[in-house]
Amino acid sequence: MYMIRRVARTQPGKAWEVAGYLTKICEAYESNGRNKAQIYIGGQGLPGTPNTVIAEWIQDTIEPNWPTNVPDSVRTDNAKMQELLVTNPDGSKEYPIEFYEIATPDKLKERGVNL
Repeated sequence: MYMIRRVARTQPGKAWEVAGYLTKICEAYESNGRNKAQIYIGGQGLPGTPNTVIAEWIQDTIEPNWPTNVPDSVRTDNAKMQELLVTNPDGSKEYPIEFYEIATPDKLKERGVNL
């Protein structure tokens, strides 16, 4: 099992709007069979990294996301959302994706970790 996290660094004051777009994007993928995502907002009146929106979900496997599998609504909503993200000096947007393997009891045992 894997936990996937998409991190959006937003322009000041745009976190809630980005959260709305990211929710719609995740729902479109979920209608294609992906597991339900949780959307988090950081730094909006709470400690944490300001202007940050995170989508996080669990998958059994990691497979390529072929362009033919991307819903049309994702293309539209993603383009709108990208306008609200922080732009790096090289012109790229602050929208990294992170992959984590979940340390289940079975995986720990496979790796010789005694519980």
